[in-house]
Amino acid sequence: MALDGKRRNPGLVPTLYAITLLYFALGFVSIHFGMLALACMSIPFILLSASGKKLWCHHYCPRSSLTTRTGLKRKNWRPLPKSFTDGFLRKVMLWYFGMNLLFITGSTIQIAMGRMPPMPYVRLFIAIPLWPLPQLVESTGPDWLAHLSYRLYSMMLSSTILGIAFSRIWRPRAWCAVCPVGTLLNKHTHP
Repeated sequence: MALDGKRRNPGLVPTLYAITLLYFALGFVSIHFGMLALACMSIPFILLSASGKKLWCHHYCPRSSLTTRTGLKRKNWRPLPKSFTDGFLRKVMLWYFGMNLLFITGSTIQIAMGRMPPMPYVRLFIAIPLWPLPQLVESTGPDWLAHLSYRLYSMMLSSTILGIAFSRIWRPRAWCAVCPVGTLLNKHTHP
């Protein structure tokens, strides 16, 4: 409570961007930290079921904190294109990330069954192969776990790159208008 007795809504916690940066740094320690993406995708729904509100998006999203920070340097923000606001791009992003998760799941199962070799490298936007991350800790474990970790890390990196680009082109939280997690949360918070 504030001194005047009114409750304050602090909004987005401003320093949470450090979690996003830490996530990507931990990928260089061990790619298995890429599995933390599952927490980033599930915590919003846990918070929604506990509160009935989009607490993640409005207060705790580390990516939103990062894009707010990267977009603040710009003073004259452009209006978002109609595709951001009419729902078209939301649907495209939801389908894209849904397909990405489907590919991740299918390829991980195929690797676990020994039917395909793992892809132990970063891959942007599903299609652009980059390189394996140098690892400070030797990864031990099944090939499918390393593959799954790389795929989740790649998905998080791709969406973070998009979010930062949107924040620099349009406005700090432009990514939030098309974020697949936010889109799914909207479906459960609106009547």
